[in-house]
This record gives sequence, structure tokens and C-alpha cells, in this order.
Amino acid sequence: MTLNEILASKRYDTDKSDEYLLSYERCFKDLRTTPIALLEIGVHKGGSLLLWRDYFLKGSIVGVDKYPPIELDDETGRIRLFQCDQVDTQRIDAIAGESGSAGFHIIIDDASHLASLTAITFRTLFYKHLRPGGFYAIEDWGTGYWDSWPDGSLPERLSDEPTFEGQGNQFPSHQSGMVGLVKQLIDECGVADVYHPRFGVHGNRKSYIRTLHVSCGLVIIEKAL
Repeated sequence: MTLNEILASKRYDTDKSDEYLLSYERCFKDLRTTPIALLEIGVHKGGSLLLWRDYFLKGSIVGVDKYPPIELDDETGRIRLFQCDQVDTQRIDAIAGESGSAGFHIIIDDASHLASLTAITFRTLFYKHLRPGGFYAIEDWGTGYWDSWPDGSLPERLSDEPTFEGQGNQFPSHQSGMVGLVKQLIDECGVADVYHPRFGVHGNRKSYIRTLHVSCGLVIIEKAL
């Protein structure tokens, strides 16, 4: 069964959209029957943890939340829950070290959706606790386009018509909130061209990012090998 089929049949309490689940399926399908370790930050009532448990047949699932659910109906014993604020870097580091000692195959941030907090969690987990070739997902980065969101704002130019005509930068754009964070990730992905021997700056560094899968509201980062 696909993620969407599992969710439709089980009706777990999670707000992950059909499009999110399709994107996850494209990236994660080859891991479904292997013994993977998955960590999700921000689990609300725990429905997504049950969904991951059912999808990854041999997976160890770890959930972290500032206010985790008191009880979770997991007869398999493959889900572990921890109480922690996402910016408590010492405890996050300890939880990750304890429950994913060999590194996680997948890490998902569905917590605050604030750029400064998301960046702290990313720095804590991506470099040290995500396996090479693993996936790090950040959900709901589109909050950076909302002026009602604490660190978001509306783009400079708004139009009901397509604005890209192939001449210059025609897109409404800004660097606010999570949108700016995703653009920083794109810059990291493009490090090879930043240090291009002919056209770039002096230096030589490989990117920590192998690929970025960017869709509306969701970015999935594949860590370099």
C-alpha cells in the first residue's frame, strides 16, 4: 500500500497532504522493506508516527515534540516518543545519539515552521545524525510567504498571471522566514558552481547536499555520500 492508501484506510490523525505523501513516496519507496531509522520532530497527536510505522515495515520510528501525546497505540513497540523542545540542542543531540546511534535514514522537521528554530534543529541533526545518502525533510516552508506568520511576509509583486517570460527575474520574491532558509539550502546545493575553477570564487569545497526535492510547502534534502 502507498502512504495515501494507508492513511485513507487507517484515518490516522495527521495533516500531511496528499501531495506531501506523494513526494515522500518518490524518495522513500526503496527503503520500505529495509530496517531504517526515522526521526520526526513535531508529531502533534502522533498520527504520522503510526503512518510511518505502517509504511516502513522494518522501521524504527522516533518522535519528538514539546508536548507529545500521552498515549500512542503501538502494539509493535517500534515507536519511541520523547518530550523535547526543538531548540534544546543538547537534549535533541542526546535523543538522536541514543535512539539512532548508527544515524537516521530519514529526519523530518514538522515543528515550529520558523526559520531561526528550524535552522538550529537542522544544524544539530543533519551533519551529525543523518546518514550519508539519507533524507532530511522540512515541511511547510511556505509559511515564509505569509505576512500573518511571525517571520513571514508577502512577496514584493503579486499577480494573478504567470510572471516569468524568460527575461530576467520576473518572479515575486523575497528572503523572509522559511522561504529564505530554503534558498540558503539551494545555495549550499550549488556550491560546486560557487567554487567553479573558472567562473567562481577561489577555493574548493563539495556540497553537503546531493539533491534537493522542492515542492510547494515541502523540501526534501538528500545528504551527499
